[in-house]
Amino acid sequence: MTIKMQNINKHPSRYLSRFMFAVIVMGVVTISQANAGLAVVVKAGSDIPEMSQTEVRAIFLGKSKNFANGTAASPSYQSEDSSKYAEFGDKVLRKSAAQLTQYWARLVFSGKGTPPQSAADDDAVKAFVASTKGGIGYIDSASVDGSVKVVFKAD
Repeated sequence: MTIKMQNINKHPSRYLSRFMFAVIVMGVVTISQANAGLAVVVKAGSDIPEMSQTEVRAIFLGKSKNFANGTAASPSYQSEDSSKYAEFGDKVLRKSAAQLTQYWARLVFSGKGTPPQSAADDDAVKAFVASTKGGIGYIDSASVDGSVKVVFKAD
């Protein structure tokens, strides 16, 4: 399709609106791909079975120390300043980032709990679960590769 310059000069709003529509569509596609969801992962080849949201919540809130198969769980959060920390709190744990931080502060202060390990990013979580017996963490679904096994997916 060839657009003649004289047509653009005669009807600039028509072409501008088409251009803006195309930009908006590309932005929506990009945002939806960026928010692909979170995957709760363990080491590839692990015998940890798929988990329900309730089981994931229990592990990450320190209410359960073991997986359903009896293996001791060692969870890892992403750093508190990470957008994934807030997203995981909202989607999976049903707590805002502030509530989650307060939750762990209260448990630590009362002597009833120790917060999970903290990892800087998806690669650090994958390294943690690969090197830690019973390691479990969450990463962006787009970061899933052969080094991890997905046991829960939050879209």
